[in-house]
Amino acid sequence: MVEDPLVTAVRGRNRDLPGLAKRLLKILLGLALTLIAADFILLEMNRRLLVLPQFDMELLPYHDPRVTRRNALLQAYPTPPKVIFTGDSRTKNGIVPEVVARTLGVPHQTLFNFGTGSQVARFAREAFLPHLLDIEVRPDFLVFGVSPDWPLEKRKLWKLIDRYRESLAYRLEHAPASGGDAVEGFVTRFLSYRLALFRYRRDLIEQELLPDLGCWFLDDCYRDAEDPRATPVHFKDLERRSGFKTACGWGPQPYGGHMSGEFTKRARFDEEIPLDEENLAGLFEACRNQGITPLLLIMPVHDTFRRAHDPVMSRNQARLEELAAREKVDILRAKRDYSDRGLFVDGHHLSHRGAVYFSADLAQALSPHLTGSRRARSGRRASTEELVRWIYDLNPEIETLWGRSVDEVLKPGGGRVAAGPPTPAADR
Repeated sequence: MVEDPLVTAVRGRNRDLPGLAKRLLKILLGLALTLIAADFILLEMNRRLLVLPQFDMELLPYHDPRVTRRNALLQAYPTPPKVIFTGDSRTKNGIVPEVVARTLGVPHQTLFNFGTGSQVARFAREAFLPHLLDIEVRPDFLVFGVSPDWPLEKRKLWKLIDRYRESLAYRLEHAPASGGDAVEGFVTRFLSYRLALFRYRRDLIEQELLPDLGCWFLDDCYRDAEDPRATPVHFKDLERRSGFKTACGWGPQPYGGHMSGEFTKRARFDEEIPLDEENLAGLFEACRNQGITPLLLIMPVHDTFRRAHDPVMSRNQARLEELAAREKVDILRAKRDYSDRGLFVDGHHLSHRGAVYFSADLAQALSPHLTGSRRARSGRRASTEELVRWIYDLNPEIETLWGRSVDEVLKPGGGRVAAGPPTPAADR
């Protein structure tokens, strides 16, 4: 009996299916192993500070890799801190919890600095506070560092919130439990980790590939913060310095010692950008609903910054004070003199000496709010010089990374490096 040619062909193909399946399985396994190997190489280069040195790529980002190190430091605390400071870069560069704690006479773990950079009130309300609750950290006090920009309705910075919510890694980590089996759980975790690493692609391009190409082919290796009086800094040095944080979250200003201390740029805002009253009021309410007391801390600025932004800046602060009074939110204020430009890097970010000086000042304002803790020590308080030397001894990496001795930091002018031709990074 002659067999139908179509049946014969189908049978032949069926015999080949196991072989085809094996080949596909080998290809998929090879791709997976290649991906894992590439990730391992990337992580190892990051661990050695050769790639993206300001980030720790072993820590999974939810919306921004810059948050992950502080998140890891906070979760390493044996018990949650009573006080968490948050705000934009002026807060993360300007508050040294260790100095505040020493001045108050309380353990360092009483306080933590979780500044996030480019933060505004809506980000604090919709991203930062929910993140604290997600990791089950509820401090007694959440202190918002009020830089001149932080309480404003800067809509261009609201994009950070969209990035937080739309990240695939974040959505996978926060997907509702589906009751899947162990295999589904493994695949989800694998994909989440891969996607979290993939999130760094933008940083690899913007902060590694493009600067490297410019350095190699155009000899454009140095950054001067758009200040003609600034001493250029190698971009790799800036990246390494931006990655350093003390155990309590302070990140010293990476341009420290390379700028005049005065504000020299165009104004950062005008009367067209209003106070974000809706999100401020909502933030205060959300804190209280969780048993957290919100406090506002007015961050200091140099006279040159104030002159460039007044009268708008003064009007904004007056409106903020009215809102705080209505919402019954206390405002902490610096009491000391901040006219010395050596306390600043660029008129609104505090220098290393300025951060220590301000943190000791802040301790006095914060003392009455720390229920159950001792008030600031009586008797002779440590001087700014003593505190700077102490924080440098506590964190020797600062002196190594910045290439400046503590004596240079403390000299008049804040240790600003004299202008001159930049020195190659390898020789410093």
